Amino acid sequence: MRSSRGFSISLISLTAAIVVLFALFLLILQGSDIALVRFPDGTVMLGEPEKATEIYGGLPPVSIPIIDIPRPEVPVETLPPNNTQSPLTFNEIYKKVAPSVTAIISETDYAMGTGSGFVMSADGYIITNNHVVEGGGDITVMLHDGTEYPARIIGSDRISDLAVIKIEVTGLTPIEFGNSDAIEHGDTVAAIGNPLGIDLRNTITSGIISGVNRDIIIEDAAGDITMNVLQTSCAVNPGNSGGPLLNQYGQVIGIISSKIMGSAEQTVEGLGFAIPSNTAAPLVAQLIENGFVTGRPALGITVDTSYNETVANNYGLPVGIRIMEVNELSDSYQQGLRANDIITHIDGEAVSGIADVTAIKEERNAGDVLHLTVYRAGQTLYIDVALVEEGILR
Repeated sequence: MRSSRGFSISLISLTAAIVVLFALFLLILQGSDIALVRFPDGTVMLGEPEKATEIYGGLPPVSIPIIDIPRPEVPVETLPPNNTQSPLTFNEIYKKVAPSVTAIISETDYAMGTGSGFVMSADGYIITNNHVVEGGGDITVMLHDGTEYPARIIGSDRISDLAVIKIEVTGLTPIEFGNSDAIEHGDTVAAIGNPLGIDLRNTITSGIISGVNRDIIIEDAAGDITMNVLQTSCAVNPGNSGGPLLNQYGQVIGIISSKIMGSAEQTVEGLGFAIPSNTAAPLVAQLIENGFVTGRPALGITVDTSYNETVANNYGLPVGIRIMEVNELSDSYQQGLRANDIITHIDGEAVSGIADVTAIKEERNAGDVLHLTVYRAGQTLYIDVALVEEGILR
């Protein structure tokens, strides 16, 4: 009996000692240069960023300090409307949600763009569109009351057109997520944002859900993107991107992403699109956790979308995919692919456009190797290239 009690005391002492040592270990790490280091191939390890760079061969890793791993105060999930709650008037929706809506100003040496966003946690995490902040040098968030704060990008995703940014402030009013799967044709909705810039910020427009499960194709030099979206008749314009689409309870059920514009041939009105909240929520969680959405293979090239069979024949060049730019963090760059190369075959299959590459990538995973046939200045080259996680190509 006595020996059993002694064993229990020893086990408790040992457990306490382990907890203390682990706490001391974290304190030492936080006071040192050691961090979680993500390499260009997606590998994450514990080490010193400068030494890790030397070991890897000069490519800059992305360092995530242990003390600064982003964690929102509120869970990212969709919440069903309270069945006992009555629908709100548009005036009530505005009063409930407007304090959570932000203006976002993205500024470079050459241009300035504006968009919208909304607060997802009291400590400054904000959701917006990737295209609002992509390539932006300095990002500023203007809150509902006009105060401004510098922001940093926590994570972004080209495919879903989502981004999470962070400002260093507390006490904000988080928006409430709704269940986009419950939305039906004809449901009343509202949008709040900043059409055409900050001069018209905090604008609310109303409409209905015109369509659900709409597939639209966004042209992109890195590969056309098919997005499944909600269609709305709410008036949305440049500057509304990233703002919330709200149900009759003042819950966000969509993130405004795009609208179809008119042309010289036809006039278009009332065709706005939003990313469903149920689609966005798990992706936002990944952006906060990883900085990117995992499981998306990429070659790391940007292509010349104007290059086609006619252009190739006119210049006596082979049909294929002409490369405009190669991301230096990609294996494509490491293996020698360069701008102006023309990829004519992938794994023996002839390719003539970025859609062919996208179709091949959808059947592969990051780390899989593609066998490329490449035309360069009159020579045919054979280059093996590994696909990488798209999120590391920043």
